[in-house]
Amino acid sequence: AVVSTQSGHYGRELSDQVKLLYPPKVWDKISPRLFATFWSLASPDIILPSNRYTGEIARIEGAIKQVNDNEDLAQRRKDKEVERHKDLISKLKEEHKSQEVNHKLVLARLESEKDIWFASTNSTKVDAIMQFLQVCIIQRSMFTASDAIYCAKFVELCHKMQASNFSTLIYFDRIFSDVSHIVTNCTDNEASRYGRFLCETLKGISRWHKDKALYEKECGKSPGFVHIIRGDPNSDGAKKIEKYLDYENFRHVCCKWHFKLTKAMVFCFDSKDYSQIRNGLTVLNKILPEFPVVLNLAQALEKRILKVKEEEKTVRPDLYALAMGYSAQLNSRRNTFIAEEKFHHVEKKSTENSASRNSSPARKDKRADSVKRRDETDSEKKRRRDDDLKKEGERKSAEKKVKQDVSPKTKANGVRERDSETDENRSKIRKK
Repeated sequence: AVVSTQSGHYGRELSDQVKLLYPPKVWDKISPRLFATFWSLASPDIILPSNRYTGEIARIEGAIKQVNDNEDLAQRRKDKEVERHKDLISKLKEEHKSQEVNHKLVLARLESEKDIWFASTNSTKVDAIMQFLQVCIIQRSMFTASDAIYCAKFVELCHKMQASNFSTLIYFDRIFSDVSHIVTNCTDNEASRYGRFLCETLKGISRWHKDKALYEKECGKSPGFVHIIRGDPNSDGAKKIEKYLDYENFRHVCCKWHFKLTKAMVFCFDSKDYSQIRNGLTVLNKILPEFPVVLNLAQALEKRILKVKEEEKTVRPDLYALAMGYSAQLNSRRNTFIAEEKFHHVEKKSTENSASRNSSPARKDKRADSVKRRDETDSEKKRRRDDDLKKEGERKSAEKKVKQDVSPKTKANGVRERDSETDENRSKIRKK
């Protein structure tokens, strides 16, 4: 059911009722009105597909022309077909008009509410975004495919309307930071819908990344793209300076988000857990039109997919089949991958600076001292080893000398003792 945009009283009543769903600490971070509005609307309320209506009407008008040009049809049959097509066009135009009216009313309602959605004074922007994700976005994005698209479009609307205290940058950063935790706890169908939500989110980011003029127009001066530069904490006049994120820094942030997404998928594959591997492959299949884009990230994913194929080929054939399917689609998009240097500006290390650092007098003295200490250590070890060998040789020579001195006497005494014992035995035998 959709909340009537013409009845503010009904909206306030619903806001009062939703307070019973969660503890008071939740409403310290986001407004109950935001919760009620988000869950009561649907995709047709905030998305007006005018191009689809226009395209469909043009297609039907073309069909009418084909019917009139067909000489094989009887005139009565032509009139009947033309009448049916015209009736369909009139219904589409009427539906489009009603959708436009509803869309304007919804936007007017959202415009009147947007300043109280995240206006809590008891929480930070990060806390508000985290609570919004927890009780709204993440839950609804897994219901249906339509809900997944609705969640992404609702956030785009918050950014476009410049909702008070809503940070688009923090929202995107939290989305791509928590992917592995969410994917781990999804069912197969939920992972598919969540992947569709991520794909729609990436599509909006990609629009801004590819077009500098569009970024400057929609984000360059938007409160959602304000970031904080902290001053020197050791200085007395340290202040937090708020600045709008420029285009090149936005490209850096995009690369960071892509890296986080890659890391989350690699984590799922390295876990060896059946559900995580399956859900990771399901999400990757859904976001394939928008990710991966950077060549080295695509290669990292390709290595993990190859490992999954080798390990699961005989153990879990269903995972092997999913990995094979994704690998084939990934290879078909290989020509679209770009180097990281083209995705964002990468600073290269200056060889001249490194050479000058190595050739500086201080560096030379330090290296000389290191070599000297190493030489002293080696000579000390050699001297100690020579002393040990010398002592060992002296000990062995002393033992050998002792053996030479004692050995003849010992042999002679032994012979004398044996001879005396033999004589005694002989004398005893004779007496007997």
